[in-house]
Amino acid sequence: MATCPIIQEREGEWTSNEMIEVLSFRIPAFFLSGSESPQVLCDFITNFQTKPDDVFIVSYPKSGTTWVQEIVWQIYHNGEISKKVLGDRVLFIEKALLPESTHLDITTMPSPRLFKSHLPYDAIPKGTDDAKTPCKYIYVARNPKDAAVSSYKFMASFGTNGMNAPWEFYAKLFIEGKTVYNKWNDHVLSWWKHRHDPNVLFLKYEDLKKDLQSNVRIISEFLNKSLSEEVINLITEQCTFKGMMKNVQSFLLGGKVEGPKFLRKGMVGNWKEHFTPELDERFEKEVLEKLKGSGLEFDFEL
Repeated sequence: MATCPIIQEREGEWTSNEMIEVLSFRIPAFFLSGSESPQVLCDFITNFQTKPDDVFIVSYPKSGTTWVQEIVWQIYHNGEISKKVLGDRVLFIEKALLPESTHLDITTMPSPRLFKSHLPYDAIPKGTDDAKTPCKYIYVARNPKDAAVSSYKFMASFGTNGMNAPWEFYAKLFIEGKTVYNKWNDHVLSWWKHRHDPNVLFLKYEDLKKDLQSNVRIISEFLNKSLSEEVINLITEQCTFKGMMKNVQSFLLGGKVEGPKFLRKGMVGNWKEHFTPELDERFEKEVLEKLKGSGLEFDFEL
């Protein structure tokens, strides 16, 4: 049986959130209920059987997953806006064993089944005969400086169950790959290498900000969903940050207004309010340097 220890990074009185290691990557400890062992989640992910029309929306945390989930949902529902919490419409694979999860209905869900995940490519569920019946994966990547700031703000919003440390401590952990889902660069490159696979669509958060309408069209074509220009325009309008904030109740964790929020600012370049020149230099050398030669580049301001 695999060992999945509880991990919590410490430095003096500062602590990270509690994590567990599953399939060689870290996830928040609260993704498991008290009655389930980490091995059960390992087995669930490893043995999960996909269907040809399954769609996974994937990213490193705080990189636009919520945004793309809503776009995909609206594409499949011709621009409909749902008041139902997004997490009940698009199921989060890594949280499938939580008591409040609807995972027991996964096998009987009507197709197409929509899933959210933060798994790297090698760990994402795949069909037993992937070459003949591949499901589809939409991966969205965000520049690591904004992703790190957004991740910190989100984890800190959990209070005593989250990050009990200043931004500088979290940034250090992010660079070293000691946060959830390990190193950002390893994660995005695992998917970037498969960007030409016919069942993988690789998107960038910054590109969606620059031209949302074109990307809604790209996503709908990837999903083989023929939509009129009227519906494309409607989805584009409804899936701007301003448009989604009109239905903010759908994007609250547990439906609680006072709790952590999946929608914060929706900006490109907010990192500049948090990075010192020294930290920026570390990110360039220890995070972005590893992208050189891959062809993967990011916008850091618009």
